[in-house]
Amino acid sequence: MGLKTMAKNSVDAYGASGKTNVLMFEPENLHLVTDKTHPLYDERINLPIDEGMVLNIKERGVLEPIIVWKDPENGLTCVVVGRQRVRHTLEANKLLLKEGKSPLLVPGVVKRGSANQMAKYMVSENEIRRPDTPLGRAKKMSEALDRGHDENDLAVLFGCSVQTVRATLSLLDATQAVREAVEAGIVTVTQARQLASLKPEEQRQKVKQIETATAGFTGHEKARRQRQVLGEAKPRLKSRKEITKALDDASGEYAAALRWVLGEKL
Repeated sequence: MGLKTMAKNSVDAYGASGKTNVLMFEPENLHLVTDKTHPLYDERINLPIDEGMVLNIKERGVLEPIIVWKDPENGLTCVVVGRQRVRHTLEANKLLLKEGKSPLLVPGVVKRGSANQMAKYMVSENEIRRPDTPLGRAKKMSEALDRGHDENDLAVLFGCSVQTVRATLSLLDATQAVREAVEAGIVTVTQARQLASLKPEEQRQKVKQIETATAGFTGHEKARRQRQVLGEAKPRLKSRKEITKALDDASGEYAAALRWVLGEKL
């Protein structure tokens, strides 16, 4: 069987084109499993669309091939690995078509076997892709930069925004105290980027302060205390009742500002 025959068979069997083991698929022709009883069901199919990832794919295309499998029971070309890339390419193509541009194709590799074999493959791939520790991700991003990728490439590869790429990479410039605080969930990656801009001793002091201030707290209160230590505490929004009461004792520009706010709240 020659390459031409294989390529022709690929087109016939999968509705894709190409003469290597990586084929180009129209995302509309790929099946994303939503049936919870199917071996290839993955709950992440329900994750919200990330606008940043859509825009990155729109500009750069899909950089890493997905993995597909032909379901012999219904003839559908199912996505085994790469659901988010397919979903976000579909959204990117809507934008491209509105602009009168050609839609993107998704590179993919075909795997053969039973549905259960594919499910094992999917679990294995997902285990490899399981969210790293933030520092682990930072190291992988740095290695990808060394291989010639830029920030936009990394945003597509890691399924996040360029801002997240920058914040994650900044961990590599932070002190050990900040890195450990991120790993332990004491500060966020974004806050670590802010800390990394301080002098080393200041970084260590801030981490200790945050650790003390947030001990035993979770959720919104923990976040508020983190911000407070970092000097970015935001005033809580006042209710209409509180604003009206404040207006009784206010005058001049402050009173005018309060009336304007009340007007906005009508």
